[in-house]
Amino acid sequence: RSATRSSDRHETLVPDGAKVRTRDPQPYDQFELLPIAGSWRHGQAEHRLVDTNPFTGDVLLEIKQADRHDLDAAFAAGAKAQVEWAVSAPAARAQVFRRAADVMEARRGEIVDWLIKESGSTRLKANLEWEVTHTVMLWTTSVPHAVESRYIPSDITGKENQVRRKPVGVVGAISPWNWPLHLSNRTIAPALAVGNAVVVKPSSDTPVTGGLLLAKIFEEAGLPAGLLSVIVGAGSEIGDTFVSHPVPRVISFTGST
Repeated sequence: RSATRSSDRHETLVPDGAKVRTRDPQPYDQFELLPIAGSWRHGQAEHRLVDTNPFTGDVLLEIKQADRHDLDAAFAAGAKAQVEWAVSAPAARAQVFRRAADVMEARRGEIVDWLIKESGSTRLKANLEWEVTHTVMLWTTSVPHAVESRYIPSDITGKENQVRRKPVGVVGAISPWNWPLHLSNRTIAPALAVGNAVVVKPSSDTPVTGGLLLAKIFEEAGLPAGLLSVIVGAGSEIGDTFVSHPVPRVISFTGST
């Protein structure tokens, strides 16, 4: 009798709530395209990013990079999509992260392989990064219900003050290369969970594991289009525009100065 591993199964919820189970999901492809403003397409910059294996030097893929027009489109689409997302039920948002965790389980080998060949991880480190990222994804299922209002005393007799937490709107994230999956997702997942949209600029050394792979995972998990855009581009060309753009109210930056 043969045993079935959890990593051999992929479950997707269909509209009637039933689960469709398939074996060995097809590997993700077309990472040369960027998820910008709700669709996967080439960036509009003239330059291409050559993504290589840091150990062997082998070319993994080439990406036509994003420019300022792509950045504007991503932020505009995020601001539009966020309005409906912010008023959705916490349970509906939580379900996206439950499915994302399921997708990660089904694609563990694929994710680990990408961490090894793109970021130079050892297999031990890659599996550890998968574990940490998966743990954050599971924790994030509780975050939509953790947004609470509170009452505090007022200095005016007969009055009380209510403090209400609301999404900021759009969050911009800039992430590094060394733990790309985790250090991107630790901003992306909680920000989305409380009702924000996110535009992430991963390191040019790890565009797949730092952003594009997560976009595929969230798309498969049912995240509405436009809420997550990945901008792959040179910091010298779009970095200043990214952090000074009028749309994002929060910039999350992980790196060195």
